[in-house]
Amino acid sequence: MTLVFILGPTASGKTSLSIELAKKLSGEIVGADSVQIYKDLVIGSAAPTPDEMQGIPHHLIGTRDLKDEISAGIYISKALPIIEKIEKSGKTPIVVGGTNFYVDALINGLSPVPAADEETMRLWEENFRPVSTEELFAELQKIDPEWAENISSPNDRQRIKRGLFVAKTTGKTLSDWNRMARINAYQGKFIALGIDMEREKLYEKINLRTKIMLESGLIEEVRAINEKGFDSSNCKALCSIGYAETERYLKGEITSIEELSELIAQNTRHLAKRQLTWLRNRDYVVWKNPVEILDLSNDL
Repeated sequence: MTLVFILGPTASGKTSLSIELAKKLSGEIVGADSVQIYKDLVIGSAAPTPDEMQGIPHHLIGTRDLKDEISAGIYISKALPIIEKIEKSGKTPIVVGGTNFYVDALINGLSPVPAADEETMRLWEENFRPVSTEELFAELQKIDPEWAENISSPNDRQRIKRGLFVAKTTGKTLSDWNRMARINAYQGKFIALGIDMEREKLYEKINLRTKIMLESGLIEEVRAINEKGFDSSNCKALCSIGYAETERYLKGEITSIEELSELIAQNTRHLAKRQLTWLRNRDYVVWKNPVEILDLSNDL
């Protein structure tokens, strides 16, 4: 049995390709996306709808409440038992990566950073709360520039806080911990397939997907979430591209749908470029175009 990873930048077609692959391999899909894992984040995360799933079992998509934290450690603790169960059933697990750090944690394991008690985490959270993300990122660049460099966006407050928290509570930087022997890696045979696509075509797909998201009700989705008491200040997933800009639109900081659409598309293109750079630096990724990936299924 071979575990299959489907990787690629945002909007590269991972969802539809993984479903077609699952049909050929008698597979089940395990999401690896820190936004799609939430029940209320559907349109802005491009989560597959029941119709799009076409009867293929999906795991770790739309399974958590917005009040629940998610991290690589929590994700691994949920994903590994699911993968094992799928394998024992004689089917092929297909992990679809939207959050590449989760995929890397599955493949290489987690650094052995000691777990902090809830009270310590709460106190540090209170210390971080009044400080802007920009200031926190500047501090992280001084304390742990290596970890700061690995963060795909300077607006990723959660990972910035993580780097600062570890450095300040353990006396070692997260980069130092990450150089130590890893734990909890997947132990079986796997293949990681990256979707190879021309940059121009990818950007066209990003622009189209942004338009479809807005036409499908992204603004209404964010408004409903805000009315439940959740926003970018208390839910890290709402800091992600699409949700963060729409929240600003609802606050009046962005004044037109056209401006909102262009900003989401622009930020998504920048994200895709960073994701590609990150993935190209991983020697375990085998790059194929979608047709080649489907043809490869005959050998898996």
